[in-house]
Amino acid sequence: MRTEHLQKIHLDPTHHADAVQTFFEAFKLPRKPATLNFLAEILEQFARIPYENISKIIKYNQSWHPDFNDIRLPEEVIDDHITHRLGGTCFSLTFFLQCILTQSGYLCYPVMADMRAGPNIHCCLIVILDSVKYLVDPGYVLTQPMEINPQKPKLYRTEFAGVELQFDQSNLHYNLFTFNKNETKWRYRFRDRAVPLDEFSQHWLASFGWNSMHGICLTKVMKGGLIFVHKNFMRETTFTGKKNFNIRKDYHARIHDIFGIGKQIIEQGRAALEENLKREREQLL
Repeated sequence: MRTEHLQKIHLDPTHHADAVQTFFEAFKLPRKPATLNFLAEILEQFARIPYENISKIIKYNQSWHPDFNDIRLPEEVIDDHITHRLGGTCFSLTFFLQCILTQSGYLCYPVMADMRAGPNIHCCLIVILDSVKYLVDPGYVLTQPMEINPQKPKLYRTEFAGVELQFDQSNLHYNLFTFNKNETKWRYRFRDRAVPLDEFSQHWLASFGWNSMHGICLTKVMKGGLIFVHKNFMRETTFTGKKNFNIRKDYHARIHDIFGIGKQIIEQGRAALEENLKREREQLL
């Protein structure tokens, strides 16, 4: 991927007021003062917008050299959700949520996180409310704010797993783990450092060339659990365990039933993915 575009994005969470208003109207959520309870209400409704990379794969296919016009800003995210039940990846979801919270009276800022696949490949938000900091993570579908405190670990129960946040004093990182009755898994680590939006935008643009763009992936919180789809594999996770499915034979029906995304969009994403991978292979020759 060319890099000359990486300086072109200027993000501002005080902008995109129309998209923010559309979010509140679409989810029938009345505006309220910036309290912890209202923050939880916003996150509960925002979690209905799925994590998916179909829309991003299609965008990448249309330009191949992403710049400001190719990232999915809040207007596009909410319009595509209303029209096609699409969502976004962690960058578009995190920035949209930052716009919503900022324009609702909350002080918040993005942070970058490291995962097993590499550094700075995930992002989330820190919200400061009444001098207390909270982690909110739309890309990892945490549906409630989670207090962060270096003095004590924090446990939190989601619909599908427990979440534990631990502070590592040796390198000043927070580590996030998920657990159920059978196992505990490290998911990511982050430092409580506000990432300037110019730097955030560079990571966003770079993400178009990551391995996560090599297969269709979707995640959504459902009543009682979490649905994760990668290629033809689907996993349903609840606090009591996991169930795995091969959905190759009924792929379109499963995606439509769970996410509401139609066959035409899925096939557009699959065709774009195939062409994107072909282009990447040609570049390596």
